[in-house]
Amino acid sequence: MTPDEFKEGLQKLGWKQSDFCLAVSVSKVTVSNWCTGTVPLPVWAQRYLELLLDLQSMTARLLDPPTRAARAAKRKEKQAERLQDEQA
Repeated sequence: MTPDEFKEGLQKLGWKQSDFCLAVSVSKVTVSNWCTGTVPLPVWAQRYLELLLDLQSMTARLLDPPTRAARAAKRKEKQAERLQDEQA
């Protein structure tokens, strides 16, 4: 993961560097060094950020209300099932 990818990941979470510092108990200077590329980003920090992003994605997919398009698709699916049942 590049420093830019790390910064982009933080942005996707809506986090600042200081938020990541608090979450993983490292200094602000350490995270700043990762973001500038002064010090390589440790693998554990990359994995931690990736897990947070995955969790955010799963939460959104499972808990956010469905879109109109998704609801319409579900209705069509149920109608098709009913038609098949009636024809059988």
